[in-house]
Amino acid sequence: MLSRRAFLAALPLPLAGLAGRALARDSQDYAVVVGDSIAEGEPQRKGRLNVQGQFVPDYPSQPGQLSYELAEFSGVFHFNHGMGGQTSTQVRARWPRDVLAEDFDPGDGRGPRTLPAGTLPRLVYLHVGINDVAYGATAATLQDNFSYFARTTAAHRIPLVIDNIGAWLGMTDAMIAQAGEVNRWLAQTLAARYANVAVVDYLHWSSGGTDNFRVMAPGLFVDGLHPTAQGYIELARYARANLKLPAGSAVRY
Repeated sequence: MLSRRAFLAALPLPLAGLAGRALARDSQDYAVVVGDSIAEGEPQRKGRLNVQGQFVPDYPSQPGQLSYELAEFSGVFHFNHGMGGQTSTQVRARWPRDVLAEDFDPGDGRGPRTLPAGTLPRLVYLHVGINDVAYGATAATLQDNFSYFARTTAAHRIPLVIDNIGAWLGMTDAMIAQAGEVNRWLAQTLAARYANVAVVDYLHWSSGGTDNFRVMAPGLFVDGLHPTAQGYIELARYARANLKLPAGSAVRY
């Protein structure tokens, strides 16, 4: 089985920016961006797990993806493990492989390994939840999955950054009530319970500061849900300016 350094050294470097230079400089350090289409960078960009539905290990992140922009800020390579359309339950099913670097096959056709053996990410950035709301998952299901994400990263002393549920033009009143409940729980309960968890107020950013689930920040969205490439850049800047990472975090934006 490949060592961490051998695994990373075997990957062709991304074409530009610190997203590539950080990998070349210090292959011992990496972070993971994981979640749904917004974690991935859709609709303009794809992640390495979802290139025409396939896992392409050397597929580079590009400007206008969180994985690229956060790597630029931190100088630490970020693997893009977003997959469009996924719920928190689907992310949980692949979490051991795609976040905890375990040899584990969730049965999604992408095999048992996406991260180098014997390693752990220095930080995990999670964006998921809107598809749960859209597909009718209960708040209890979301809370159970987020608790699992926090518990498993805490066990390995990995800082976990979570975007709360943001604005979407398709929100119904019932969806808004559910998303609001989950967001309050993330901020008031989960982050208070786990010292490794930090929450980014994605609702505030995505709604242009209005905190209205049916209002999208002007000029930053390509549709009623997904940011433009510039929108993703602005989101990374917002996270950098407002994120309070746990003390001792090896990754700083």
